[in-house]
Amino acid sequence: MSQQPNLVGPLQDQASRHFAPLLQPDLAALYSRRAARLHALAEGHEHADYLRWAARVTEAQASLLPEACACGPVATRAIPHAEHCIALLDRLLERLAHDVPAPAAPHLAALRGLAPAERLAAAQALTEGRFDAVPAAIAPLLWAALSLQCATAARAAPVPSDGIAEPTGCPVCGTAPVASLIQTGAHHGMRYLHCPLCECAWHMVRAKCSNCGSAADLDYLCFDTAEATVRAECCGVCRGYLKVVSLECDTHAEAVADDLATLALDDAVAAEGFQRTGFNPFALPG
Repeated sequence: MSQQPNLVGPLQDQASRHFAPLLQPDLAALYSRRAARLHALAEGHEHADYLRWAARVTEAQASLLPEACACGPVATRAIPHAEHCIALLDRLLERLAHDVPAPAAPHLAALRGLAPAERLAAAQALTEGRFDAVPAAIAPLLWAALSLQCATAARAAPVPSDGIAEPTGCPVCGTAPVASLIQTGAHHGMRYLHCPLCECAWHMVRAKCSNCGSAADLDYLCFDTAEATVRAECCGVCRGYLKVVSLECDTHAEAVADDLATLALDDAVAAEGFQRTGFNPFALPG
């Protein structure tokens, strides 16, 4: 995956430590990797159809990159006011309309039937975290258009200069992470939290809670061995958790895809009394 790292303002001094505080992966490569991983994970999976549908949405996002001009602000709450987001949503629905799976057809029709003002209101609700205000079946499609616009804008805009070291939310757009990704290659062994909206990733040291910052009471839960590709990092202090996806264990892993394919782990961790501190764009809360 091609990555073009940028540095966040006061974090620039950390560059001397031989790592980039902020990564902005090339979007074409990111979408390609995610779609391929979703297709691979779908094989034999109990939710194979939905994983393949998520792959198709991702492929549609990739096909629209030439049309996703970098317009509008990066600040999330201002994004839905841009008419370009609605145009991207229309184009996304057009790309997905061919050979659409029967279960998804009503949801595409529902989105097409919404007036522009209704779409903008729904987009605004999503970016403000009011997920319960948008029907769960259409929210991921609307999010896909929002994300495409935000990710494109983030790569064209100046990098924020007022960030703080290791924030809990994305330093570019403020969104909660989907998961942590343990890197290989140039950033081998380092943890980066991945943003499900602008598709940027920011560094956070390992072995501390990505939500409250405590290292006092962490536990890692998984269905396999301690070396599993996906584990839930659970904090006994704030009772929050976020998954950790390891490229060291599987070089083909991808934050959004592997998180989506392991929602059963979320159910198990929630049963232990922990609350997720981030979300997946294909399984939005609410």
